[in-house]
Amino acid sequence: MNNNDTYWDRIVERVFQGDGSQNHTNEQQDTPEDKDIQWARQTNEHLKQVFSWDRFDKKEAKLRLDYRLGRKDSLLQRFNRQVWMKAAVLLLALITGALLHSIIPGKKQETSYSEVTVPPGQMSQIQLPDGSVVWLNSGSVFKYPTSFDLEKREVFIDGEAFMEVAHNPKKPFVVNAPSFAVEVLGTSFNIDAYATDSYSSVTLVEGKVLLHANQEKQTQKMVPGQSVSIHNGKIEKLTEVDTEFYTSWKDGKIVFRKEPLEEIAKKMERWYNVEIQFKDESLKKLEFSGTFLKYKPVSQVLKSLSIMSDQIDFVTENRINQKNIIYIVKKNN
Repeated sequence: MNNNDTYWDRIVERVFQGDGSQNHTNEQQDTPEDKDIQWARQTNEHLKQVFSWDRFDKKEAKLRLDYRLGRKDSLLQRFNRQVWMKAAVLLLALITGALLHSIIPGKKQETSYSEVTVPPGQMSQIQLPDGSVVWLNSGSVFKYPTSFDLEKREVFIDGEAFMEVAHNPKKPFVVNAPSFAVEVLGTSFNIDAYATDSYSSVTLVEGKVLLHANQEKQTQKMVPGQSVSIHNGKIEKLTEVDTEFYTSWKDGKIVFRKEPLEEIAKKMERWYNVEIQFKDESLKKLEFSGTFLKYKPVSQVLKSLSIMSDQIDFVTENRINQKNIIYIVKKNN
């Protein structure tokens, strides 16, 4: 580990600017400096658990640090004392930098964001800096700050997500979707908001939320068991629902209840990474109800739908280096 002061000054500056070499592909090899940056970031995150930057008390912080260093299960124990001595300039800079970032009036920080993109046919689960947990559905893009500011917790979603938000009445949690925003204090809810879809929805499982629609500046308070439909940024209706229907996707299920085939096709496109085309527009309005396991082959799901209806059939066109096309056609009886 390099012990040059100038070297560590540069490392610290990159950490606070949000440059941590997080976006390496598997083919890229981390340089020694990249590894030191990762170490510096981890150290800074551990320090945040010891020091409260916005309420810094030297005496209390020292006692807390000594206590953690002495615990066998300490989060900081992985850094032995020799490493602490070698990197003293780094730790001093991290502490000083964090204090300056929090106590100097008018000092504007640039927020550093992480972005998660979920490929078709996959799901992802992440934990946010405040302890909130987010499940992301296929084809979703989720953006969140590496650390939340002092006033609110703000994230961005293009896709579908189920969120369990850590309760913090002093710091509201705001989810920004393409045409609306949801404000919560601590709750669990599902948000379906793909930018490519004209319809979106918010379904509340626990807690309370306040929905802000972009069009006409509408707001809507929600209680558990309710779902709101949003069309092109405008709140259309509020209904009482069985929330399991809206959250079953995170358990590996695709659930339809009197849902138009056109909407079912959109979900299948995202999950199976295929392109679905209708040869007869009237087939889009056919409604289906059922439950399918998401990890079953697309051919099996299509066969089930074909059995359920005497009007539709499917033809698959396999393509090389491109999405396969599935044509929905009228069945010849």
